[in-house]
Amino acid sequence: MKTFINIVCLFFSVFYFSQSDRLKGNWILDDIVYTNGTQLEINQPQFSKFIEYNFNGNRIKSNSQSFKMTLSENLISTNFIKLNFKFENDYLVITEVGDDKIYYFLKNKTYLEKHPEFQPQKINFENKEVFVVNEIIKPDFINEKSFEIFLRENIPSFSNESIKNNYFEAKFILTANNKISNIIITKGIPENFDNEFKTALLKSEKYLINNFHKDILITQSFNFFKMFAGINSKNERIISNIYEKGRVFYEKNDFENAKKHILRLMK
Repeated sequence: MKTFINIVCLFFSVFYFSQSDRLKGNWILDDIVYTNGTQLEINQPQFSKFIEYNFNGNRIKSNSQSFKMTLSENLISTNFIKLNFKFENDYLVITEVGDDKIYYFLKNKTYLEKHPEFQPQKINFENKEVFVVNEIIKPDFINEKSFEIFLRENIPSFSNESIKNNYFEAKFILTANNKISNIIITKGIPENFDNEFKTALLKSEKYLINNFHKDILITQSFNFFKMFAGINSKNERIISNIYEKGRVFYEKNDFENAKKHILRLMK
């Protein structure tokens, strides 16, 4: 009996690690259909939505938000969501429990083979040949926090600057062997903030993984603005009203009236 139990435990252990290993990495949404097989309407909010999952050990990251997960047979569970999943050829097929849609994901490499238009642009930066990151080709940040949140929390003067109208931008290279180099502040604010950013960035280096295996160029920006400034001018209010009416028509599948409002904005 004990031998039988050991064999069963071994079987489920092998199954779990096999599933976990196959899940590991980045998955990009390629298609969504309803459970009855019909395609989404073009005005459905998720029709053109970018969704990405990253699986690493017992964590799932969705569009920079990281959560602990448990894996059992073909179910992924977090405190917020339950996802049924299976593999079909190159696809990871996911259905959220209680949802009426089926989501088809592809690994980064396979997604780029199917959609070569998303291959990164190659440019010269600081006399080095680099590839510009995009939504598909970008480094993994192996930390519970997102890359931007990590930087914010490690820049002491961030809170003080965030209440001002300002814009900060920096570019840097992440080399093929995961080293940060050539940090250039392209739009600086107070010098102490710029220096604190560089320190925080170098602190983040140990969490950055370049899976593209070629030098990549990354742009990091912070757009500080006075929130709640509101819409003040008469023209702004008119434009806002036209847009809102057009949006309502669009969501009701009344494309003719939605088009009329869009054309009014273009005059």
